[in-house]
Amino acid sequence: MAHSQYKYLPHETLDSLKHIELVAKSMVEGAMLGLHRSPYHGFSSEFAEYRKYSPGDSIKYIDWKTYARSDRYYIKCFEEETNLRSYIVLDKSGSMGMASGRPVPAKFNYACYMAAAFMYLMHQQRDAFGLFTYNDKILDAVECTFSRAHLITLLKLLEHLSPEGKSNAGGCLKRIAEQVPQRSMVIIFSDFFDNDPEFMKSLHHLTFKKCEVILFQVLNDEELKFPYKGLVQFEDLETGETIDMESEACKDFFLSSLAQYNIKLKNFCDSQRISFETLTVSTPFERALAAYFSKRETMF
Repeated sequence: MAHSQYKYLPHETLDSLKHIELVAKSMVEGAMLGLHRSPYHGFSSEFAEYRKYSPGDSIKYIDWKTYARSDRYYIKCFEEETNLRSYIVLDKSGSMGMASGRPVPAKFNYACYMAAAFMYLMHQQRDAFGLFTYNDKILDAVECTFSRAHLITLLKLLEHLSPEGKSNAGGCLKRIAEQVPQRSMVIIFSDFFDNDPEFMKSLHHLTFKKCEVILFQVLNDEELKFPYKGLVQFEDLETGETIDMESEACKDFFLSSLAQYNIKLKNFCDSQRISFETLTVSTPFERALAAYFSKRETMF
């Protein structure tokens, strides 16, 4: 991966990720997080050391070559290769296609850059990662592994995705929660414009399974500042419906509604120990990643 040729993992991204580590905040199945190699020895992956045979040990792990040389029984011990299962979840609904007139990526493209960076970090740490995409239904469901071939497959998949259709985050995330193993890390990229109580219930399904959940809300500057002037035609990117409005008359209402919604969502996330971060597409994603991991270091 030293000479990346993938759209969502350019050279400058690889350089910015060199000194960043992804550290989860709690226990996952079979390992202690904060370490990227399990301190527990098993018999499933990478050789760690020999130890003397003890009654009750399975004889299939006896190293017979060592026995032939020493006339003593030794067991091969192995370290777990993977200490974390992570799932990237991408909202692929039409609203994620919103872009400004300036040379900045659409929200969905920005989310893909971030997703690719997380996948690369997980691969470097030999942590297994998978991918879900959704709009009003689950569109892609790729299970976890950590191989280089798996990383390349997912990077290629990202390059062929485009946002479309309506969103049903509540229903989709509920089904995703049913599929992911307990104590996984689930990283969701969306604008979270889902004024649906089922959406928050679906997040509770994930925390009930003791998953670490991270929400990255991806917005553009127009949504955060509403800089429009005069009569403007607004289009719903998920339904295609349009409406003409005097922008100055609705600016305060839109911004206050967005702020209230985000406060409600943030308060819910805090109550569930869910990380909630708002990103703007005008911020270089390498800088956004560095800021997030810097903040994360102070959290744990």
